[in-house]
Amino acid sequence: MLLAALPLSAWGDKGHRLVCTLALEGLPPGPRAWYAGREAEVEEHASDPDHWRQDRKEGPRHYFDMEPYGGPGHLPRTLGEARARIGGDYYRKGVVPWIIQDRWRDLVEAFRSGDGARVALATSILSHYVADAHVPLHTTENHDGQLTDQRGIHSRWETGLVERFIRPGDLEAMPAEADPAFPDHTWDWLRASHALVPRLLEDDRKADRTTPRGKGGKRRTQAYWAIFWAKQGPVVKQQLQLAGRHLGDAILNAWIEAGKPSQVEFMKP
Repeated sequence: MLLAALPLSAWGDKGHRLVCTLALEGLPPGPRAWYAGREAEVEEHASDPDHWRQDRKEGPRHYFDMEPYGGPGHLPRTLGEARARIGGDYYRKGVVPWIIQDRWRDLVEAFRSGDGARVALATSILSHYVADAHVPLHTTENHDGQLTDQRGIHSRWETGLVERFIRPGDLEAMPAEADPAFPDHTWDWLRASHALVPRLLEDDRKADRTTPRGKGGKRRTQAYWAIFWAKQGPVVKQQLQLAGRHLGDAILNAWIEAGKPSQVEFMKP
């Protein structure tokens, strides 16, 4: 039931790979050295959490519904506060901000271990949840348009548009920034993503007027995709680039928290 609450397919494989690429390209030389020759490895495992369906708790780790807490201005900052606010059902409302913090700490420990393979895998897993936090529909109970007669909007926005229109050269890597308060910024990302929901839904409705409803249901036309891309394409690009930047920030700050370890030092006999 928890897994049914949200499709585990945010951004699709292509989108998650792009976020990793952007993040690594934006790193300064110190942490970047840890990924030399492992770039494909990081990208390869970026979608792994979408396939952990044997873990019944995995679904809510990918999203965070804001409405049960009264909206973006009233979000809990701890799991204890979330439980106190809405009771034992809090987990099903999503826990991605805390999962990002947990996986970030995993990356810190990976850097401290000096194990390059461990660093690469920890980065991949962290990247997935960071990217998910930048999908607007991962911040609302109306995650698939089921409350507004727009079912399927989830995959149309985060996968359909990316697969059809995004090319690697369309996106620009942004430099990672050091920030001691980095772990607290996850809620800012989520609030910014949530602010995009109303326009996203309205743009889908406008584009959908080009698609007649047949006996077998709706099959979106080329006109739908062209209109939806014209309206939401810049938003999709923006969110992918921000996800890449924030993942880069996460990597850089994990490396700093770990004491700025040099891979060269760990390679000495």
